[in-house]
Amino acid sequence: MDYHFAKLCLIILIFAVTAQPKKTTPLEQLALPSVSCSARRLRAVFGPQVKSNIHVKDITGARIPLLQTEEYCGVSLVREKNQNLNLFSTFDSCYAQIEGSKVLLPLEVQLTGGDRWFRVDVSCPLMLKRSERTQLIPTPLPGNCDTEKALRVDCGHQSISRDACYKLGCCYDTDDLNCYYKLNACSLDGHFVFSVKATDQPIDPRSLIVKDQPQCSPVVTTPDTAVFKIGVMDCGAKMKVEGDVTIYEVEVEELRTKKSITRHSPFSLKVQCEYEASKQASKRASKPESKQHTPDLRSLYAVTNPPPVAALGTMRLQMRIAKDASFTSFFPEDQLPLTLPVRDAAYVEISIAQPSPDPTLSLRVRDCFAYPSSRHSVWTLLYDGCPNPLDDMRSSVPVDNRGQTTSHSQVRRFDVKTFAFLDPDTGHPSVEEIYFFCWVEICTEDVDCAQKCAIITSEEGQRRRREAITESDQIQLVSLGPLVLGQNSTEVEDNPCVKQKTMFQVTVYVLSGVGGALLLILLLTVCLSIRKRQKPVAKTPCEVQGDSEQSQ
Repeated sequence: MDYHFAKLCLIILIFAVTAQPKKTTPLEQLALPSVSCSARRLRAVFGPQVKSNIHVKDITGARIPLLQTEEYCGVSLVREKNQNLNLFSTFDSCYAQIEGSKVLLPLEVQLTGGDRWFRVDVSCPLMLKRSERTQLIPTPLPGNCDTEKALRVDCGHQSISRDACYKLGCCYDTDDLNCYYKLNACSLDGHFVFSVKATDQPIDPRSLIVKDQPQCSPVVTTPDTAVFKIGVMDCGAKMKVEGDVTIYEVEVEELRTKKSITRHSPFSLKVQCEYEASKQASKRASKPESKQHTPDLRSLYAVTNPPPVAALGTMRLQMRIAKDASFTSFFPEDQLPLTLPVRDAAYVEISIAQPSPDPTLSLRVRDCFAYPSSRHSVWTLLYDGCPNPLDDMRSSVPVDNRGQTTSHSQVRRFDVKTFAFLDPDTGHPSVEEIYFFCWVEICTEDVDCAQKCAIITSEEGQRRRREAITESDQIQLVSLGPLVLGQNSTEVEDNPCVKQKTMFQVTVYVLSGVGGALLLILLLTVCLSIRKRQKPVAKTPCEVQGDSEQSQ
């Protein structure tokens, strides 16, 4: 799983980018936008000659028209009064593609008065080089001397003088004649000195260790705090060099027990110390006249008190189909597409791929859809995380006794009663493959992911609920899928609609036959009756002889 912590830095990044192809025709030049990038989204401004029917290509290469003036999937189009066309896209929109160190949005545009499509790739860098970045202050842990006595860690030898203590960059207590390290700082003699509090999560400070180094434990522990003092070259600390800065990093984790495994999510904390190489060299040379440099210590991410997500990263989500309702085993990807009978349940699970980058994050499923491989239609499975009220065979979403889904979870599950789309040409059930896809959100607060699966019938109520969710700055839209579901092993006659149609046809045929037979019998009866009435009466012999004489 890829989840890159960019030191959780708050990076304000605004600059202009213009596309500069080597050779462009006048028409191609008119199709090129001016692009500006911020820390979390890009803006492309097209000239008035560009039509509003801009298309974007997804990861499958399909051309998808963007909806004008309507926020959709993290991308929106707005036509200004001067007729310039503005395109806005967040870096995590469903059409943004990450290529190396940049985010790319592949577009196709048309100019007024022409039918030709122009390919335009709009891109922004995810991060500037270190020399061009602003100063990084993700979760500042400034060293200070206001450390309570119970958490102090001795610096230097026992009888060290005040001046010698200050030269080491440490603190001196004139009352107790004690020299101690600044807390939450990197010392000049090459140590991490930091504290971990257990106020926001029920962890035992005594159980904290350096990852994979059980011998590296806190030097001071209290019921709610652990203090570490670790040499930058000890306990498996990692080192890397960026320009003239040397960075050391350690990771602290909780020593897992059966009790802690069932009690809460895993704890993890990464800490970095940065030293300027020139200052390190002067310190190694022990020049008393060299200028002292206080190195920087920063926490990469702390589970006990996570800072707002302000850096770019990549999180991998997965969608799987379970073999049964227990969700204990799943179909592997190499068995796709699956062949399932119509109306059988497909058990779908969406989760943050493990190991999770931050146990405090939670997952919210917004809308889920199904569509055939021909893409001639689409059907809503879930709306705002709840079953589609228009579906006769609705999906099931696990809820508690209050009708509310679990507010904090990195795994979401629901089932889908499988079905077949109707072929638009023949009107018969289609046997083509079906794909599932869902829009999901990553939440940092439980309330953002809480939802009640109550059906709101009024359009105004639905609009208010959706707007209340989308206005949150912490919500990020993540796209995953498609998941292939092959249709299907059941005969067409198993479809209730087909059965009903067949029975109706048979009934019509039978009634038509009976009606035809009755009509034929009636016609025969009428004909016989008419012939019987028209038959001449037989004459007597006398009447025959009289007739003969008259004729003579």
